[in-house]
Amino acid sequence: MRSYENWREHSAVESSVEEVTWTDSDLLTLPWNATYMTDEIPHDSSWDTFATQNKKALEAMYKTWGIPKDGSLHYMSIRPKLNKRLTSILSPYAHMKFNYNFLKLTSGCSLMWHFDTYATFVRYNNIEEDQVHNVCRTAIMIKDWDRGQILQVGDEVYTHWLAGDTFTWKGDTWHGMSNFGPTECIIGQITFLDEDDQYTQ
Repeated sequence: MRSYENWREHSAVESSVEEVTWTDSDLLTLPWNATYMTDEIPHDSSWDTFATQNKKALEAMYKTWGIPKDGSLHYMSIRPKLNKRLTSILSPYAHMKFNYNFLKLTSGCSLMWHFDTYATFVRYNNIEEDQVHNVCRTAIMIKDWDRGQILQVGDEVYTHWLAGDTFTWKGDTWHGMSNFGPTECIIGQITFLDEDDQYTQ
């Protein structure tokens, strides 16, 4: 797969939101659906795009690695209705093509080593294959770091973040996340088209 051999060349751009406006009680308003990275594409899916094919290739790779399904469990909240305090995370992207969701990683689970295929963003924003290298993903850490939580993007490993810290990467940058600690990890994910070429891979 493209970029797999040169994964060490990449990393994330670190930043933070202007102000953390949300509280733990706001997170209780988010609906969650269980998802498994090893079996994410429904067998009856009609999403026949290049992005979906990339996701199927990743699933095939996990099978060769012998990844257990339960270890890839995570919870997704796709474009939920947000209260006023949570909507603040969307403000910097209002002038762009963007999508958003939330991801929860519970104790003992991992987001396996992967690159983002941006399948939902591609489908709903009519992104062509020659544009996907300009798609970016920003992970917004919704809660403070706790022991046992780790994010790796390319060759860089990140820990000890604070709520509101952000990590942004572009295109098919390889990354993963693990939670071998006692508390859940919640991140906001913003996917956007970097038409001004602000970021590099």
